[in-house]
Amino acid sequence: EKVVVFCHFIRTGYALRRAISGRIKETIAAEAAAKLGLTPEKAFHELESIGLRFFDADSHARSEIETQVTQLLQKHEKLHVHAANVQEVVRRFLRTPSFLVRFFPLEKTQRLTAESIRAAFQTKDSSGISLTGMLEHFFEFLDVRCSDQARDEILAAVNSMQTGSIADRDALNSFEPDELDERSEESLMANVRLVNGTTKQSTRQRLMLTFNSPFFPEVLIASAVMAEGVDLHRYCRYIVHHDLCWNPSTIEQRTGRIDRIGAKVETTKRSIHLYKPFIAATQDERQFRVVSDRERWFNIVMGAEYHDDAASTEKQAARIQLPAAISEELCFRLESHIPGNT
Repeated sequence: EKVVVFCHFIRTGYALRRAISGRIKETIAAEAAAKLGLTPEKAFHELESIGLRFFDADSHARSEIETQVTQLLQKHEKLHVHAANVQEVVRRFLRTPSFLVRFFPLEKTQRLTAESIRAAFQTKDSSGISLTGMLEHFFEFLDVRCSDQARDEILAAVNSMQTGSIADRDALNSFEPDELDERSEESLMANVRLVNGTTKQSTRQRLMLTFNSPFFPEVLIASAVMAEGVDLHRYCRYIVHHDLCWNPSTIEQRTGRIDRIGAKVETTKRSIHLYKPFIAATQDERQFRVVSDRERWFNIVMGAEYHDDAASTEKQAARIQLPAAISEELCFRLESHIPGNT
């Protein structure tokens, strides 16, 4: 499933992107090797070969993808004009290594048949949603919830998101210049992206729109520029606070990016997974303990247990707001304790 990783420092973000890209590549190789009965290196080459077959004009795979997408688009009249574009986008992402190892029955056959495509569309992720379900949810959102302008912007963003190939040099071609670290040679996967203060607003907006789709990016590493005022919730319920903040409310604000109305946690009825990693016996652990302690004191002072799940947020939002006059009366006034004040 998709993951948001929050970090504070720009250099940390670049390091995380390299590390996560490398780990994903290793995992893809191991998964493919196990399913295909090949060595990891040969499995990579086979995945690349399988991906190229998606573009054969007379292939059963291409025909079946068009059939599946056409069926899903039938009830969405506003998307009919975009049908060819949508089919191309789906085909382009399905052929990527990360989609192939997760959704395709590679252990059964290395040939792209109509049956294997149908099986891929019915394969579920760890939240229980199939590829068909994700596409249905996406098409429904575009048709019902979007204005014509918003729909065009989302489809343009998704269409512009290049997938690259399994080779690192090809994956790099899918990145904008402002996304890359000029001071180092990076080995990256196209589905891992980074947004920080140096990222152009146009690139930032494009990555945000595409993250809220079933397609790339699948891992978004973000700094404080994505911690408030943006939605990253439609296909994501995993968040990692790699760098903590001394203020617990900042952590809550970050988590709120995937805890929104219409979030994946609502459609799947599954919980948000929140991680706060730290290195033991370092400043990391000290900060973690201080932040956790402040959160507990907040609960004591405010008289309420802290919850950040979708259900609790909705319940709190439905409460009747406390009148300002009552709030003023209940306010504890410290100035009355200053000598000379009454």
